[in-house]
Amino acid sequence: MPFASVIELADLDGSNGFQLSGVAAGDNSGFSVSSAGDVNGDGIDDLIIGAGRADPNGTSSGASYVVFGGEAAFAATLDLSTLNGSNGFRISGGMYDRAGFSVASAGDVNGDGIGDLIIGAPYDNAPGFYTGAAYVVFGKDTADDGAFAANVNLFALDPASGFQISGAASVDQSGWSVDGAGDINGDGFDDVIIGAWLASPNGTQSGASYVVFGSDAGFGSGINLASLDGNNGFQIRGAAAGDRSGDSVSSAGDVNGDGFDDLIVGAWRADADYYNSGASYVVFGDASFGAAIELSALDGSNGFRIGGARPGDFSGCSVASAGDVNGDGVDDLIIGAYGATRSGGSFAGASFVVFGSDEGFDDKLDLATLNGANGFRINGPAAYEFTGFSVAGAGDINGDGLADLIIGAPYANGEAGATYVVFGSGVAFAATIELSALNGTNGFKIAGESGGDRSGWSVSAAGDVNGDGIDDLLVGAPQASPNGSFSGASYIIFGQVEPVIETGTAGNDSYVGDAGQDVLSGAGGNDVLSGLNGNDVLDGGDLSDILYGGGGADDLVGGGGGDVMYGDAGDDQIFGGEGGDKLFGGLGADLLVGELGNDRFDGGDGIDSLNG
Repeated sequence: MPFASVIELADLDGSNGFQLSGVAAGDNSGFSVSSAGDVNGDGIDDLIIGAGRADPNGTSSGASYVVFGGEAAFAATLDLSTLNGSNGFRISGGMYDRAGFSVASAGDVNGDGIGDLIIGAPYDNAPGFYTGAAYVVFGKDTADDGAFAANVNLFALDPASGFQISGAASVDQSGWSVDGAGDINGDGFDDVIIGAWLASPNGTQSGASYVVFGSDAGFGSGINLASLDGNNGFQIRGAAAGDRSGDSVSSAGDVNGDGFDDLIVGAWRADADYYNSGASYVVFGDASFGAAIELSALDGSNGFRIGGARPGDFSGCSVASAGDVNGDGVDDLIIGAYGATRSGGSFAGASFVVFGSDEGFDDKLDLATLNGANGFRINGPAAYEFTGFSVAGAGDINGDGLADLIIGAPYANGEAGATYVVFGSGVAFAATIELSALNGTNGFKIAGESGGDRSGWSVSAAGDVNGDGIDDLLVGAPQASPNGSFSGASYIIFGQVEPVIETGTAGNDSYVGDAGQDVLSGAGGNDVLSGLNGNDVLDGGDLSDILYGGGGADDLVGGGGGDVMYGDAGDDQIFGGEGGDKLFGGLGADLLVGELGNDRFDGGDGIDSLNG
């Protein structure tokens, strides 16, 4: 079914998404959220949720919660306190570290074929006061290597389970932002990027970011960011005092089409164009790097600067890869500017999409020059929503083959917060999109539950959490109070596609559905119907038909003739009808009913009901 123009987080019931409730008062669960990739090797994407104020190992030690995806139905609410190693696990920091302040998928850093995690702890005090740290936790194939423990302590990581990346200097607060960097040096291993927004390489709080290269040679007891020399990683040095570059960092995908992944670094307090207009910097991937890159030296060949549109925009407060939004085969960027003021009023906020290109970039791009051909602006609907406070690529949540966008506005609607999804399109974009004009066909709004929740504080693509073949969304609301004041909550919203509806003819028809809830009817003739993923209804009609339910809980009706019906994965209901039919349940708890004729049953795996 198509999306409604507004989805209420309060209406998530397990079939359309679910809530993940923080554990205890003051945890601020959902302060940071991200897809985790597939960390347990079961082929389904997982989630990671940061709760930097949780106290598992003392005051504000911080916790991150990994929740495993699965094809089985989710309840309307999952309490993070119930994670036990089989459905997910907790990752705990040390006292005052605030581990989980930032969380992300790291990609496959150690080359074992399983996704890894990166967790920021910007208040870590070793080796110096507020030096900050980041931790990489390795994923593993739990079918071969055993389950995760219910709790993993970051300070107890050994070389087989992960490693620490310690900050370079006191008060840098490295780990303020973290992300997987993709493979920026083309060596076949995924890399990570770590923001240290208060570092001072070019003046006080100019900020720095650090890239650590992946490797299958091991990382020993850990890495200190001061030791990066171009061979194991490199530093990205902020341009000027007060810029606070590294406040937000992200993989950029491949924005210049050269085959190397690129990076984007936000510097929300930069004044290079206007006072507090902010800036973002794209650093191109390459086969080799020196020990340091100066953001002030980007010249179009090695990267470029994206300047804020107006004074006080704070552009670069959040930056991310957008995926390929316009379908031209090159990855695009999204940049948040929560201070932007336009039609919506003061601090309505805005987000800017910059299109990637394989035709090269100048050394600077001004966001004010986006015209629909090189990118576009997305305006917040109302004053003080702080739209663009968080931004991310959403994956393809409507199944049209184009990447979509997700934008957080945590101060909307009495600080209940709101999140906006803008669909990608192969048709040319206008220079400006108004979020107030989203109607379900071009995108939609996700409304927060209660005043003060601040939903949309963090937003992310979730990958495909429920295994239905469609990407899902993840929204954090760190001040929600499901288990005490400010325990925090996060929300999964399932992606969905338009169902395929086909009605056959008197002849022999062949119809294939997609990941939605399809309705395929063969009518007359010897038909072949395939539902693929989704909860489908397949009716063969007269004569001898072949029906494939695919993934999902499907209803298959053979009708007249000797039919062959395969439920496949999911809890299916299969009705043979007249004739000698063959009914195969496949995985799941299936109901097989033969009706008239000499029928053959095979329930497959699961607890099935067979009625001849």
